[in-house]
Amino acid sequence: MKSGLIYKIVVVLVLLAMLAACAPTAAPTAADTPSQPSEASAPQSDSAQVVRVLAVAGPETDALIAGAAEFEKQTGITASIEQVARPLWSERKVRELLQDSGIYDVVFVGGGDDLVWVKTKGHVLPLDDYLSEETKSQMILADTFTQDGKLIGAPQYFNFPMLFYRKDLLEDPQEQADFKAQYGRDLTVPKTYDELLEVAEFFNRPPEMSGYCLGGVDWSVFLDYTYYLYGTGGNFGDLETGELTLNSPEAVRAMDVLTRLTEFNPKGWETMSFFDCDTQVQQGKVFMYQNWFYIWSTLSKDMPDQMAIAPVTGDVQPGAHLGAFVAVIPTAAPSPEAAGQFIEWMLNPDYQKEQTLVTGNMPVREDVLQDPEVRSALVGIEMYEQTIPYMTYQYTTWPNELDSGVTEAIWKVLKGEMTAQQAGDWLQNEKFKDRKAIE
Repeated sequence: MKSGLIYKIVVVLVLLAMLAACAPTAAPTAADTPSQPSEASAPQSDSAQVVRVLAVAGPETDALIAGAAEFEKQTGITASIEQVARPLWSERKVRELLQDSGIYDVVFVGGGDDLVWVKTKGHVLPLDDYLSEETKSQMILADTFTQDGKLIGAPQYFNFPMLFYRKDLLEDPQEQADFKAQYGRDLTVPKTYDELLEVAEFFNRPPEMSGYCLGGVDWSVFLDYTYYLYGTGGNFGDLETGELTLNSPEAVRAMDVLTRLTEFNPKGWETMSFFDCDTQVQQGKVFMYQNWFYIWSTLSKDMPDQMAIAPVTGDVQPGAHLGAFVAVIPTAAPSPEAAGQFIEWMLNPDYQKEQTLVTGNMPVREDVLQDPEVRSALVGIEMYEQTIPYMTYQYTTWPNELDSGVTEAIWKVLKGEMTAQQAGDWLQNEKFKDRKAIE
């Protein structure tokens, strides 16, 4: 009987073991699960087949995203293009290029504002090994994006300010006769700042029409000052010495021109930006103004018999700011090879032509610039070509601080607290005392 009981116990234990083997296993807890990469984590190698791109929100980035499907088709690499607002863009550019975060493979920087600090302080990889010789040979102004003999950035497009004016009034015989009687010279498209001031004064006829328009909000008025400074042949600093030049004769001249031009502005200009000036011009309330040439497609279509385009003015040269988003590869990029393929694609003739036709911006390839379809689409392209050689960028490594200080100085002059010379001296010797342009 004892042996029979033992037999039964053994059978029960075997059955329990079989049931346990058939039961579903328990799900692992969070502590048991290996951590997964977050959304912001970077790919670990080029084999990931993804290229992460940091860009700022806007039509140029929209065009890049739309075109990236072709890049993915050609390469098998997924283009993850993150477009962010400008404040966040500014923060992340620094994090990637100075702090080596290693999240993005391609970072777009501002051509006119960021170029010096990226060249002198940025942790970036040379593009020479990633781009074909054919691509590099076609790039317009390649030297601008070169440091120590190496190509460190590639612009996606070009954009810069132009002068827009009422050609119907400028060419009117009575206006021409009245102008000559008042100023002793022929009425022409202004090329120097003295001519600009005279033409603005002549056509300033409030409340019906203002002779000129520039925006008074901080970032807009600072940009206008920048253009006038370039037009004198000056800049904010000296690239060779690294010193600030905020009270140079060129800087004082630019300050004087800008503040005098405000006398011929529309009422309420202090709270306007150049976007508001667009509206004023379209309503026939302004004779002329400077703006980026994005607006020309609208003006030439809606006001073909009234508006014309010309290079911006300047005592020495056209005051053209280098407008472009420039692609660089951070030193810490997780997938530099994929980044190189992305930039090579961005510079290929097909995409360069496509984005030009979509956005109205200039291509960065010489062969695409000469394409008959592109030249037909870009009305006024001859005027653009006259301006290209003069595109300039800020010679400082701290553009945001500079923006704030110069704007403050402009308003001191406008309020009558300082002369243009005193404002320049205040910037150089007090506001930014002991600072260097290249820090």
